[in-house]
Amino acid sequence: MNEHRSGINPGFLTKHTLSVCGINENNTKAIVEEIDELPCVDSVQFDARRKTLKIAYDASHHNIDEMIAIVEKHGAAIKDSWWPRTRLSWQRQTDENIRDNAKHEAHCCNKMPPH
Repeated sequence: MNEHRSGINPGFLTKHTLSVCGINENNTKAIVEEIDELPCVDSVQFDARRKTLKIAYDASHHNIDEMIAIVEKHGAAIKDSWWPRTRLSWQRQTDENIRDNAKHEAHCCNKMPPH
């Protein structure tokens, strides 16, 4: 079993890969540091050869659009071709499902007993 940072619920952990363009050494470091400082982010890695950003975070607290906003704030962008757009829509759906499951109130048989 992997150790996660504090505040991470492994049941809501999601891992996404973003293909980025317009990235250089300066903004790479700024992007990785800013995302890594967010609460409930488990890991951030940049693969310079593939120009991809791998992010693992608790999707009950964050979503992929927040990560994209940070990337764009530093002058980089997400690749705009068919496959990255398709993958991005799937990632948004995954985040939405995790967030909805985190908010879900269990039915009578699965509720915590009263104190």
